[in-house]
Parts: sequence; structure tokens; C-alpha cells
Amino acid sequence: MAGGKELKGRIKSVQSTHQITKAMEIVSSTKFKRFSALVNPSKPYSKSMDRVLENIAAGIKSEKHPLFDGKKDVKKIGVIVMTSDRGLCGGFNNATLKKMEALIAENPGKEVSIIATGKKARDYCNKRNYDLKAEYIQLIPETMFEKAKEISENIVEYLHADIFDEVYMIYNEFVSAMQTELVMKRVLPIERVEAQENTTYIFEPSVEDILSSLLPKYLNIQIYQAILENTASEHSARKNAMKNATDNAEEMIADLNLQYNRERQAAVTQEISEIVSGASAL
Repeated sequence: MAGGKELKGRIKSVQSTHQITKAMEIVSSTKFKRFSALVNPSKPYSKSMDRVLENIAAGIKSEKHPLFDGKKDVKKIGVIVMTSDRGLCGGFNNATLKKMEALIAENPGKEVSIIATGKKARDYCNKRNYDLKAEYIQLIPETMFEKAKEISENIVEYLHADIFDEVYMIYNEFVSAMQTELVMKRVLPIERVEAQENTTYIFEPSVEDILSSLLPKYLNIQIYQAILENTASEHSARKNAMKNATDNAEEMIADLNLQYNRERQAAVTQEISEIVSGASAL
């Protein structure tokens, strides 16, 4: 029964793994429900801000603003890269980091700096000696809005100070419990788009004052929404990964139990055969 003992040890080991993955699946499911409940109500507000900016931008096409018009020669690029603090979420972080590497490869000769949210992005950039301008780790719902505000204020300041010429954001957009979409979008300069309504606006006190107040708030909302979407996507990915691991463990336990029972049955059959042969010899 040496084979049987070995199989029994393997069964206990897989059962221990099964308990861990099942517990992590439950934890991730709880966190996922919490963040999905935050993402869905905030989406309409974020989209409303998009429409407001579209309409205002359409009404001031003749006006120049650095956050809209950008710079002719782009030499310095900032990238807000959103990952998780922990692993065990499938290819969630790898896909984001590959997207960042693709952006860097597409801009040879340009200086690319990183603003990392999540330990995975921070550690990845530190290992490769990338220019890390800031890091935001262990974000919780109570502080996410303030951190998003800090990031938005920093990138606007960096743009004015010629530290950045363009700023991109890479994150996972939450679609459903089973689907997320990796997104890379340019957040600065803000793209002018055609408005749904062709309206002429009268600005008081001035266009410059209105835009200087509105655009940082707009960026704050966009970055905050992206953080929420990415965090909900993270917990969805981890929940699905742990469910797959739990299902695989259950299948492995069933296979090992079947193999163990066969080994045990073969050993019992052999013992009976030996007893019968011994009795016949007498």
C-alpha cells in the first residue's frame, strides 16, 4: 500500500489547497459585490460630465487652452498604470503591464514616466528602473476619491511645468461579473469632440476661469471612475480565478480518490488471492 499512502498524502494536500481557494473565492466575491455597487451608480455621473465638457468644448472652438490643445512636439509622456496590490487574479495584471510596454515601444526616443496605482505596477517599474513619478497602493473606497483628485492635480501641474506633454491612462473597464475590457485612453490633452447640441454659451466671469475650474474636476471624476472600474475588475478576475482553481481542485480530488480506491481494491484483491493460493497449497 505504499502507492495508497502516497495518494492519500496527495489527496490531503489538494484538499488543503481547495480550502484556501474556496475561502479566497468567498472573500473576493464579497469585495466584488462591494465595488460593483460603487461602480454602477457612479457611471451616469461620469458620463454626464463627459457630455457637459463636450458641449462646452463645442461652444469655445475658437478659444485656446493648454489642457485642450496640448503641445505640437510631444517628447515626454506620462502613463497612469492601474494594477492590483495582490496577485492570484489570473492574467489581470500581466495584460495591463504588457499594454504599458506596448505604449513604451510605440514611442521610441520619448521619455516615458509612470504613475503607478497598485503594488504590481510599482514593483514592475522599480525592477526595470522606469521613471516612477508617484505610487498609490492599498487604496480603499474611503480614500479613492481624494487620491484620484491628487493624481488629477499632479498631472495638470506636470503638464503646465513641461514635465509631461501627454498623459495616458491604462486600466480595466468593468463590463460585467464575467467580462472586463482593458482600456488605454489619453486623458491629457483632453480631446475635443463634437457635441450633441450646438449651443452658444455666455461665460461669466470668463472662459479661462470656467475651464480652469471645470477641467481639473472633470479629470478627477475620470480618474476616480477608472480606479473604481479597475478595482471591481480586479476582484471579478480574482473571484473567477479562485473559482476555476476550486473547481480544478475538486476534479483532482475526485480523480485521486478514484485512483486511491482502485489501488486499495487491487491490494485487497491481491491479498485475497494470496490467501486462497496458500489455502489451496495446504
